[in-house]
Amino acid sequence: MLKNLGQRIRQLRKNRGVTLVEMAQKTGVAQATLSRIETGTMTGTLESHEKIAEVLGIGLAELYSGVDRRYEEIAHLPTEDRRVTHHTNQFQIELLTQESSKKKITPILITIQGESRIPMENLERGVEKFFFVLEGEVKVLLDAKTYTLKENETLYFDASLPHQISNDSKSRARILAAVSPSRF
Repeated sequence: MLKNLGQRIRQLRKNRGVTLVEMAQKTGVAQATLSRIETGTMTGTLESHEKIAEVLGIGLAELYSGVDRRYEEIAHLPTEDRRVTHHTNQFQIELLTQESSKKKITPILITIQGESRIPMENLERGVEKFFFVLEGEVKVLLDAKTYTLKENETLYFDASLPHQISNDSKSRARILAAVSPSRF
């Protein structure tokens, strides 16, 4: 992500006396999208950057000058700082990153005790999940079909489909999961 690109666009726009409404009209980019770009909620597309630069009377190179191209944040999370979002006698869900609402992907550690299951869930359209079994064996009921996942096996799926994880063995199972876009 281009760090501080939105701040740069806002500064250049204001310096030229162009309102957000005018920028939207001249670029054909929705005002809400421009606002999100300026606040850093999204970066926009190359095409939108070209249109913005054109309205500002500059080239892309100048628009990008001074913009930090490194990732906005490198997130290191020590074990003791993990946040448990759900905890029952049967399972535990831990977030493996902080401020996950600002992330595109949320990594999660799911621990399921032996002979236990997580309640059925289905999320809104556009949400995807990825599971990697770190320890044990689990069954994932996904839209009326069961997938048995052993250690080091994976499953990637549309999380809007009804799904449930169960651990039929007597030993605990651990799954590294990734949810995109972030849901926590």
